[in-house]
Amino acid sequence: MAPLAETSCDSTSLAFSADHSVINLDANANAAPTAMVLSAVVEAMTSGAGNPSSGHLAGDLARAIVERARDAVIGLLGGAYEDGVVFTSGCTEANNTVLRGLASHPARTLFVSAVEHASVLKVAQRLEVEGTEVRVVPVDAGGIVDLIELEVGLQDSRDRGLISIQTANSETGVIQPIAAIADLARRYGAIFHADAAQSFGKIRTVLGRGHGPDVITLSGHKLHAPAGTGAIVNGGAAIEYAPLIVGGDQEHGRRAGTQSVPLLAGLAAACKQRASALDADVATMSTLRDRLESSIRTLLPWTVVNGAGAPRLPNASNIRFVGVDGMALVANLDAEGILASQGSACSSRRPEPSHVLTAMGLSEAEAFSSVRFSVSPLNTHQEIDQAVQIIVAAASRLRGGL
Repeated sequence: MAPLAETSCDSTSLAFSADHSVINLDANANAAPTAMVLSAVVEAMTSGAGNPSSGHLAGDLARAIVERARDAVIGLLGGAYEDGVVFTSGCTEANNTVLRGLASHPARTLFVSAVEHASVLKVAQRLEVEGTEVRVVPVDAGGIVDLIELEVGLQDSRDRGLISIQTANSETGVIQPIAAIADLARRYGAIFHADAAQSFGKIRTVLGRGHGPDVITLSGHKLHAPAGTGAIVNGGAAIEYAPLIVGGDQEHGRRAGTQSVPLLAGLAAACKQRASALDADVATMSTLRDRLESSIRTLLPWTVVNGAGAPRLPNASNIRFVGVDGMALVANLDAEGILASQGSACSSRRPEPSHVLTAMGLSEAEAFSSVRFSVSPLNTHQEIDQAVQIIVAAASRLRGGL
């Protein structure tokens, strides 16, 4: 495996103006909490709930909040293995736990796609150094994993493989052929893990042997829940993994440490809110994304949508502004109150081109000229139209006479 560029998740505070003039088109990095989520967090902090591991009334109250959060995650997924939800601090911890726990106990060949998030690729690099065989599966120009290459690798593998391929990409929104990958896993006796951080609550994910991933990992703050919430969800496979964090017996001994009751209350609220309006929210996001994309393409016909020919999440659009410095465009938009990015929030400040886009065959120059926009149901048509005007003006200005 080629080394992945060092990433930085440092951030500075941003004071949103009282008139809400900032338009968040970077929901794949962080979707702002809804009023219901904020209310749930505050209520949990002021309700007298204690430590979920305590044996008194306050502990009982805290445990009830944690279990409601577990039920809410399962409810949004449409079902999961009983006691199959393990809470973590986010998807990065969840990915580390699953990959390190399953790749080496016992030893398995690890298959990852070339467009995985850094929290998968960097773990794979570490495991490879420690002796795990790692195979990187390429993707086509649309960002779809090469199923033939994956099957050849599974056939050649001398052990039960571990497949770690995301449900959908955070930069392009491209959705992978999950059912087909699950079928390959079943046929060759491999375990299938999928990073579902971006797809959770945006597309329906079926878990279970032969139909979907055996285990998924997810993050709450992509779904309007507080940052610092995540989970590992077992779809019913008879798998065990060594916990990454050891200590107490929290989370059935699979993740030590006192659960954050207020944050999990917020996660529960976010999951319930999305579950109650999933189809409507998906339709809203799709309409907003298409409005943004088609308007920019009409006004700037020299732009290109990366991954446009592949199935994509309803909210994400990665647009190549030919002849424009993408970093400069993001900075210009930021100065005018439009939040966008060049890729994953954990890597968007790096000077290297996106590994996702270059894996899809784009040149470094093409990758550097690309910008990701991602909407949420909190956005409005008026915001999209306002943002388009600013994006078009900024991109035209930066492109100059080209």
